Amino acid sequence: MSEQSSQSSQPTDPLGTSVEDLYLESYAFTTAAAIVGSVDRKIFVLLRDGRNFFGILRTFDQFANLVLQDTFERIYVEGEPKKYGEIYRGVFIVRGENVVMMGELDIDREDDHLETLQQIPFEQAEKEQKLYHEKLIKEEKTKTKTFFDKGLIYDFQQSVLY
Repeated sequence: MSEQSSQSSQPTDPLGTSVEDLYLESYAFTTAAAIVGSVDRKIFVLLRDGRNFFGILRTFDQFANLVLQDTFERIYVEGEPKKYGEIYRGVFIVRGENVVMMGELDIDREDDHLETLQQIPFEQAEKEQKLYHEKLIKEEKTKTKTFFDKGLIYDFQQSVLY
């Protein structure tokens, strides 16, 4: 067999990287494959219901269903002083259609912002967040009625509470 036929037909640079490899590195994946680089790394996931999860991404599938390990759920409470509560959730499976946003965390800086917040028990944070949302919904309903009385439409969706 000749030397030429045993070599790849793909052009390579002096470092041995093929054009195909360079193309895939720069390709912006628009499918679940885009998160392959985040496997075994700590990530943040925001769900449609407004919940925040922090954990290590162990695996995912073509529907972007996620399996997180050592997962914490965190609630940030509005108001002064700024507060948060968190609870350990362990291994957590997230259905892909519920993910609003997901991102990789810098493990050296991920908790820096918590130093300026007061930590409270998770159950208390849940109650305070619920009261805040109820207050906001009441205010928005009043606003909607005021606009409607003036012949205008003000469209507030409760799904924007996250």
